Amino acid sequence: MTTAVASTTPRAQGAAGQTRWLVEALMFLTYAAFGLSWVATTPLMADLKVAYALTDAQLGLLSTAVSIGKVVAPLMTAWLALRVGVARAIGIGSILICVCALTPFTTNFQGFLATRFVFGLGGAMVVTLLSPMVMQWFGQAERALVNSLNNVAVNTGITVTLFATVPVSGMLGWRRTLMVYAAISLALCMLWWLFGKDAPTEEASSMATGAEQADASASGYAEVWKRTETWLVALAFAGPLALYLSLNTWLPRHLMETAHLAKATASQYTGLFNLVGIPTALVMGILVQRAGLRRPFIIGAGVVMGLSALGLVFGGGPVFWWPAAILLGISFFTYTGPLFTLPMELEGFTPRHVTLLMGTVFSFAYTVSSFAPVAVGYLRDLTGSFLPGLGMWCIFSFVLAGAGTLLPETGPRARRS
Repeated sequence: MTTAVASTTPRAQGAAGQTRWLVEALMFLTYAAFGLSWVATTPLMADLKVAYALTDAQLGLLSTAVSIGKVVAPLMTAWLALRVGVARAIGIGSILICVCALTPFTTNFQGFLATRFVFGLGGAMVVTLLSPMVMQWFGQAERALVNSLNNVAVNTGITVTLFATVPVSGMLGWRRTLMVYAAISLALCMLWWLFGKDAPTEEASSMATGAEQADASASGYAEVWKRTETWLVALAFAGPLALYLSLNTWLPRHLMETAHLAKATASQYTGLFNLVGIPTALVMGILVQRAGLRRPFIIGAGVVMGLSALGLVFGGGPVFWWPAAILLGISFFTYTGPLFTLPMELEGFTPRHVTLLMGTVFSFAYTVSSFAPVAVGYLRDLTGSFLPGLGMWCIFSFVLAGAGTLLPETGPRARRS
């Protein structure tokens, strides 16, 4: 299949050039703050288990409630973005993220889950629209790098929370710790509504013309859903996501039980593969941009991911855990940039198509992966071990390499050849 780049470069390069980096910084920080609150429950699981008298399967719902929100929101988000514009839709998502400010005040587990669900809706709205916003503001030569940065945003927040939450909660308590994290999202929400905006391009303007665009969304989805690439990207994302959610939720508990590690030490291994992702995203974004290819990075990451995850889960000590965590972090953040840049380079695809495609991808991926932590918790209750559940998602993650072999090569080097 032939591929081409949809050109949506902003008309103005002066002030607009400065504005795009402000918009990018706010997007990055908003989603990073989401990650801060999202995974804060992992180091706090022992406190939450006591506070709400929970089983391990119920603890898995802490991540699943957020993930279910990400199942529901993306398709709705694409419709909303076509109606009100991408920037305003991100702003609405940011408001929903701020519902996490209510979480520390809940008096029962049902209320806790309800606020987490709405919080997940907001995060899903923001992440679904990162790619369309990048396609508005940045040219083809910059998109791979910017996408790599955005795809490590949530993990920046996750890394901070995995290293900081235990000592902070030791000083403030778990409720006040969650309040501090929520305050950061509230501040960024206000900044987005002040400074976040769509690019001054014809394509961006056409996405915000109102009902006629919203009415066309059904036919737009039909067009996007007919493309095999849509479902390959969705499947490629679902495998690593299920593994990622499972490990972030349960790996510390697994290491605490099998290796008798302290809570803070066990959390550092999940923190490590998230931490490694930050420099990996920068380096791989540059390499993908210079290589002019997409598929080798996707396929290679899929192979390394499955093998390193198995080593981290089944390894017998730090001599296995440290290199496995590092390789896993590299693989988690190698594939995202090229995978999410590829749809922008498909023939005839505009920001409108990418908005609909990303809504489909995130909805599908979170449908598959949202119950991954619950499945691990259920198998733990059933067998007394985390190995069956975690091992299952390690194997499933190889789907990234399989989907990568079937996707078309859309990079500049392939187009030239």
